[in-house]
Amino acid sequence: MQTYLNPGFILYLPLIIILKCFTGNTLVKVLENGKEVEKEIKDVKKDEMVLVHNGKEKRYAKVEDNKMTEGDFEFYVVKVKDLKDPSKTKEVTVTPEHVMITFENKNEMKLIVAKDLKGDEIVDTEDGFHQIYEISKKTLKNKYMLTVKGGIVFANGIFISTICSGENARDLKPTLEEWKKLQSE
Repeated sequence: MQTYLNPGFILYLPLIIILKCFTGNTLVKVLENGKEVEKEIKDVKKDEMVLVHNGKEKRYAKVEDNKMTEGDFEFYVVKVKDLKDPSKTKEVTVTPEHVMITFENKNEMKLIVAKDLKGDEIVDTEDGFHQIYEISKKTLKNKYMLTVKGGIVFANGIFISTICSGENARDLKPTLEEWKKLQSE
């Protein structure tokens, strides 16, 4: 298997991973004129730089494409609360097969598709660890396919994969293993 070297991080093929499991109003951070700004996925353009995580630090990855798929789709709304201050909450809305990155004991990474979440898992965010406290379903119009290099982004501030199918989770496992090694160094 061919590997590509990024600053301090090894990515395995497939290098480009497709994100097509979010609503258009999901927020990601992009660089605009040298400044970090939040932008809804529906407004992200090709060649913009989206905030990702490489294992030790945040960095930016180039957007290869961004397409909307029209139709009615089932989504899961995943709400999380800060472990230190439960009044601080975040949420992200994803399709049922979206691969979520969860943690056991804050150090053991586990991949779970959204529809299989129990509702008490731990996730990482830009502000530290949060616990899932509520999951609900709803049907919404349209979903977005944002193609970026890498496979882990901050969506609404939540550390999450950009894989929307559990069967593709194996493509992310080498990246997550490298991420885990870098965290322990």
